[in-house]
Amino acid sequence: MDKKKILVIDDDRDTLDFISGYLSDYEFTIYTAEHGAMALTILQDNCIDLLLVDLRLESESGLELARDLTQRFAVPAIMVSAITDDIEKIVGLESVLDDYIEKPVNPRLMLARIRAVLRRHQTDHDSSGDDAARPAGRYLAFGQFHLNAEKRLLVDNETGPVELTNTEYRLLELFVTESNNVLSREEIVEKLDMESSNHLLRNIDVLVLRLRRKIEPRPSMPKYLQTRRNKGYVFCLD
Repeated sequence: MDKKKILVIDDDRDTLDFISGYLSDYEFTIYTAEHGAMALTILQDNCIDLLLVDLRLESESGLELARDLTQRFAVPAIMVSAITDDIEKIVGLESVLDDYIEKPVNPRLMLARIRAVLRRHQTDHDSSGDDAARPAGRYLAFGQFHLNAEKRLLVDNETGPVELTNTEYRLLELFVTESNNVLSREEIVEKLDMESSNHLLRNIDVLVLRLRRKIEPRPSMPKYLQTRRNKGYVFCLD
């Protein structure tokens, strides 16, 4: 079995040595970089499967670096950070990142989350291949919108593409495919293959609010993405 290649970006040498030493004992080949320029060179020369990026690099923003690298090389990324502010995590997860790991790093938790992200992206890749073989025009549709699963795109039939982050798209796709079924926050986190935590459960509420602003005629009185008190959320289709 080919080893998955992981690039760890952190300007703390002790952290790099710890993470690379631990992960090297498993099914991974580990590359390390202390700054963006070094990371870029590695990505240009190797087919990297996953990034682990420290949020607060001394010379640059880890989040901005992750945004640039994920867009340029289509590679998933996990944030590694000592920051515990929920808003920071929400912004990171919604913009470019697939998960986060708090410092001090729990090695077993890190391993589990790395495997979950790699498994999820492999599933997405396989599903994309299946979608590409479908006849054009087969979409998940609701109201004036449709989801193009092949391109992972939400389209307003009247105005064109609607900008969604990776996390927003995955959540909306889940709601549409599970339409008329009530989903609890715990079920949502499980179905999206995310590690459950109080942080992420609360973040689901924020993601729902942001989706409503993009798909609802009146977000304060949602037609599609409705709340069921003490139960969760339901995507209503006639």
